[in-house]
Amino acid sequence: MGMTRSLVFNAYFYLGTLVAAVIGIVLVPIPTPVLLRGLLHHWARAMVWGMHWIGGMKVEVRGLEQLPVTGPVVLAGKHHSECDGILLAARIPGIAFVAMQELFRYPLIGAILYRLQMIRVDTCGGGRERENLAQFAKRAYDSGRHIAIYPEGNLMAPGERERYRSGIYYLSRDLGLPVTPVATSVGLLWNRRDWWKKPGRAAIEFLPAIETGLDKQTFMRRLEEATEGASDRLIAEFSGRPHTPSQLVLRSQGQAGIGTPITAPRAAP
Repeated sequence: MGMTRSLVFNAYFYLGTLVAAVIGIVLVPIPTPVLLRGLLHHWARAMVWGMHWIGGMKVEVRGLEQLPVTGPVVLAGKHHSECDGILLAARIPGIAFVAMQELFRYPLIGAILYRLQMIRVDTCGGGRERENLAQFAKRAYDSGRHIAIYPEGNLMAPGERERYRSGIYYLSRDLGLPVTPVATSVGLLWNRRDWWKKPGRAAIEFLPAIETGLDKQTFMRRLEEATEGASDRLIAEFSGRPHTPSQLVLRSQGQAGIGTPITAPRAAP
């Protein structure tokens, strides 16, 4: 049953994404990005609907009281899956994602990302990354948009963590914005880029914001401890396994991972 639901959902997801992309290309020449942002928001809502009703993936959203209604806001998320951004885009119209510079070079996709005014970041890191963040995030800041960034820079399986990159600290410092960590356990159902999705329950959780004015070391420690600790708690809750701290896996340096990923209990038919 679960395999059939996964196949049907995959067909829905890829066909819906293709249709949205074609419409998006038609909208790219329009000078304002408003229509394209509306398309992204409604596509994401349709995909979340499909996750729930077709794929059987029931994702709770917790801590909404921690999410400011209006921007600019910086969100720092744990990155389990392709659907992390979809869940945020469905909840927050006009959200600006920090995306790898390489994505902007892809045909069609790159043109859409440019028109959406997403934030380009150089994966080489260092000063170049900070310059890109400062330049492109300022535009989102001036527009009052929510800004979403994944500090690990890689998709991590449940139970894994990567080194948190310091670009998020400079983004918060330069814009003078607190950072709201976002924990998740969605990788239990949709792990990284896996073809097979699993019906079941999971959650994303918005956590109390980390204030501005902290030194880099303190900020980075608090961000990682809050995000990883809450994600580990959600993974334990929805997998039924004992609470276990995540393991450091440097996927950016070629490490393969922790082995068989943690999954959610089998859902009832």
